[in-house]
Amino acid sequence: MINLNVLKNVKAGEFTVFASLPDMGKVGGLVSSFLSQHLKAEQVAEITSSDKPWVSYSDGVVKSVNDVYRVSYDKKHKMMILTGESQPQDPAELYRLCNTFLDYAQSTGKVKRLYGAGGYLREQITGAPRVCGVANRPELKKVLTKSGIDPVGNEITTITWFNGLVLGLSGERNIDAIGLFGEIAETTVPQPLAAKSIISAFAKLEGIQIDTKPLDQQYESILEEVQKKKEPSKFGPGIG
Repeated sequence: MINLNVLKNVKAGEFTVFASLPDMGKVGGLVSSFLSQHLKAEQVAEITSSDKPWVSYSDGVVKSVNDVYRVSYDKKHKMMILTGESQPQDPAELYRLCNTFLDYAQSTGKVKRLYGAGGYLREQITGAPRVCGVANRPELKKVLTKSGIDPVGNEITTITWFNGLVLGLSGERNIDAIGLFGEIAETTVPQPLAAKSIISAFAKLEGIQIDTKPLDQQYESILEEVQKKKEPSKFGPGIG
């Protein structure tokens, strides 16, 4: 079940949308949450989803589990951002989430262009992760080429879940959409450098300035945590 709760009425005229959720390496979630925080976007709505086939348990009490997706709006850059901590487990719920969000976005004004983001698994990466792109109209490929963004390789034939589906559903509504996918070599650990590359590419496409240094710091913190897990314990078996 999907529910939309509008927290503040927005009449935006023409605006840009960025909508992505955690995927491989949590890239999509890192990008959208960073944009929302960095641009100091104000939360204007939230969408709740109740598709989990379990409940949470603590100290003898169980509770239903709901996922919350936040919709924020940045007046300065005329940008709406959707972010969240997870994705729906059920395909039908995923469709409902995408369509509920797109319905809401279109109710507030004209969507000039929608952007999505995610991880692009590659075996070998040298240097900063590259960003590759997709578009939901052939004409939009020129926009990517002009910014030096190569298309996603032909070895990819499907882009699954929210970060792909929202692009296709946007096309059905005649909304131009571009997906930006950052190279990753690891899927189980958050990949802030891939998110950084995507944000830099997005900033170039939109002609705005975004400071991505906090993502470097996040990368260093993740490296430290990974290294700690690899280091053998200084203590052997014992008691006390």
